[in-house]
Amino acid sequence: MSSHPTSSHFTRICNEIIKLNRSIKFVGVASNLGTLLVTSYRDGLIPLMTIEEAKHYAVQAVLRAAISQDFSNKLGKLKHSIGTYDKLIRATVPVKIEDNFQAKFFLLLSFDMGTNVKDIIENELLAYIDKNLDLTASTHMRIG
Repeated sequence: MSSHPTSSHFTRICNEIIKLNRSIKFVGVASNLGTLLVTSYRDGLIPLMTIEEAKHYAVQAVLRAAISQDFSNKLGKLKHSIGTYDKLIRATVPVKIEDNFQAKFFLLLSFDMGTNVKDIIENELLAYIDKNLDLTASTHMRIG
C-alpha cells in the first residue's frame, strides 16, 4: 500500500469532518503547495464562492500558513489559524503525515458566524484527527 493518501481518503475525511458539527459549512483538503484536492459542503448549502475562487483561496491559505512557519523557531508550530469575516469564519489546520514535508496537507474549513471555532477545532476536529491516524496501513497523520 502507498504511504500517501489517495483522493478517496481525503474525500472520506472531508465527508466525516463536515458531519462533526452543524456549524461547519465547508471542508477542503489542500496540498502543501496549495492545490485544492477535495471539498465537501454542508447539505443544502449554497457556496459563497465558485470552485475557481475556492482554489484561489486554498493557495492563499497555504501560503499564509507557510509564511507563519518562518517564525516557528520562536513561536512554535502553527496548530491552526482562524480568520473572521463578515459572512463566515475560516480556519486552516496543517496536518503532517509522518515526517515528510511533501506529505503535509491542510484542512481548510468555514463555519457559521457566532460559532466557537477554537472549541470545535480543539475538541472535535483534533479529536477526530487523533482517532483517525491511520489513513492507510502505513500512514499516520499528526497536527503540525
